[in-house]
Amino acid sequence: MKYKLYNEDIKINNIDDILRSRGVEDVDKWKNAGWNDINSPFAFGKEVVEKAVEFIKQAVENKWKVSVVVDSDQDGYAASAIALNYLYQLYSWNLNQDECKELLTYYIHDGKQHGLADCYKNLPQDAKLIWLPDCATNDVEEMKYLVARGKKIIVTDHHMSDEWLIDDNVAILNNQICNYPNKDLAGAGVTWQLCRAYDEIYGLHFADDFIDLAALGCAVDMMDYTSIETRAIIQEGLKNIRNPYFYYMAEKNKFSIDKMGGINYMSISWYIGPFTNAICRTGTMEEKDLIFKSFLHMYVLDKVESGKRGYKGELVPLVEEAVRVCGNVKNRQTKLQNEAMDFIREKIEDEDLLDHGIIMILVEQDEINPSVRGLIANKIQAEYQHPCYILTKSKTKEDEEYFYRGSGRNYSMSENQDLRATVLETGLVESCEGHNNAHGLSIAERNIDEFIKKTDEQYENISHEPVYIVDCIWNKNEVDPQMILDIASSKEYWGQGISEPLICLKDVPIGTNNVQLLSKDKNPTIKIHLDDVDIMKFKSSEEEYLKLTEPNTLITLVGNANRNEWMGHVTPQIMCKNFELRKEWIF
Repeated sequence: MKYKLYNEDIKINNIDDILRSRGVEDVDKWKNAGWNDINSPFAFGKEVVEKAVEFIKQAVENKWKVSVVVDSDQDGYAASAIALNYLYQLYSWNLNQDECKELLTYYIHDGKQHGLADCYKNLPQDAKLIWLPDCATNDVEEMKYLVARGKKIIVTDHHMSDEWLIDDNVAILNNQICNYPNKDLAGAGVTWQLCRAYDEIYGLHFADDFIDLAALGCAVDMMDYTSIETRAIIQEGLKNIRNPYFYYMAEKNKFSIDKMGGINYMSISWYIGPFTNAICRTGTMEEKDLIFKSFLHMYVLDKVESGKRGYKGELVPLVEEAVRVCGNVKNRQTKLQNEAMDFIREKIEDEDLLDHGIIMILVEQDEINPSVRGLIANKIQAEYQHPCYILTKSKTKEDEEYFYRGSGRNYSMSENQDLRATVLETGLVESCEGHNNAHGLSIAERNIDEFIKKTDEQYENISHEPVYIVDCIWNKNEVDPQMILDIASSKEYWGQGISEPLICLKDVPIGTNNVQLLSKDKNPTIKIHLDDVDIMKFKSSEEEYLKLTEPNTLITLVGNANRNEWMGHVTPQIMCKNFELRKEWIF
């Protein structure tokens, strides 16, 4: 079992030390981040912000039809809902609800597409303003097409781009292509900032009502939590959740959310975002439309027919039905995942794919549902401790040869933490777009064998054994029960860039006097009792218990801090993730 300290230069004595080790420079300021730590919306550039505000003003004054392209993930849904909810506030001054619905329109992709490529010719011809939240900065040709047909375009995006359109009729706000100080702001945050700019110019106070959606987008899109502004938006947004979909989903999953310390960065990433993302991946167009409408204030009071067993035909609030449908779609996605995993496990074994540095799963059309490729790749990397690509063979009208295209995920505990750079080094891929360790890949069929050969060479000296990055390495006499309780009670601090701390206990003597096997017949669980701390390991066995209780045994383990309360008695625990044993012979 490999493990190493997160930061060897900082000795961890308290939570503040953990935050410093993650790169938080001003811990007190970060902890107490609030409204005063949110940047001015004009930091995107005064000229481009004022241009975008002017486009919105013209749309409101002239009652333009607007079309918002809804990007296919939680951040995209949140960003698009901010745009449409803000416009609804402005339009509803002079128009009734039905008129607002007629003028404020949206486009939802039929799959997991992003940007304009699949839809720019299908947007309403009479729409004068096209708003592109969380996408499209680099869709230059598509935007030229729209501008040539008299459209104004607003982009509120956060994705990196090498080129973008400069045009009088286009306003692009993107924190990656300007001097905006926070590069870790999601598309929903950028969109919300434009609404704040409109408020500031015209003396309004509408945008603050949508900070909950900005927080949702930032957390679920895994923005770096060390950013003080991102922390501030999430803190303020989660204090007062007003969006109907967000509120109802949080209530539905309250039990699971409470187990993660209540509403916080990680709990909404686990128990809100995946439901929306399941809709984007595997929902029907009718289901996608229902769920997106539940984000929008102009539809929130609508009633729809219930699809619930025993209640069919009964009218229920739209958001209530949306939450129910979300659960069904998530279950449907899980079924697709499980079926795909069975197919892929067999393929890995039959084709000896574990003999390679990267697991390359090459499939034909319809063998794996494209909507779950990324999810499956993530499960494969965790199960087999290898980076993984799931690629489907295809040939478009523009292709002169066959390509394999799909999704990749790095092994999360690999020594190599930049899979994208490794792949690009081969010089054999058509494209590799996305994050360092989660991205899309396209490679010509003729390059596959050479690609596998080169990546095998790259991984020749890279171990696939998990490397645990720990915050503390304690021997038996150094175990700090209060520190364990403090970590367990600080769940609001963990997020991307500030991972939940891991603790390593090294060479702890164990035996029959302090090791128990609980729930032997149902859910075998090991409990190791130290002086003031219990170590718990689930999914154990009697065989494992016997090894742990052999004479002269020392255990080294890695685990998370936990707070257990029973009958008013609080016990610090370490939830064991992995361990190794060694013998210390005593003569």
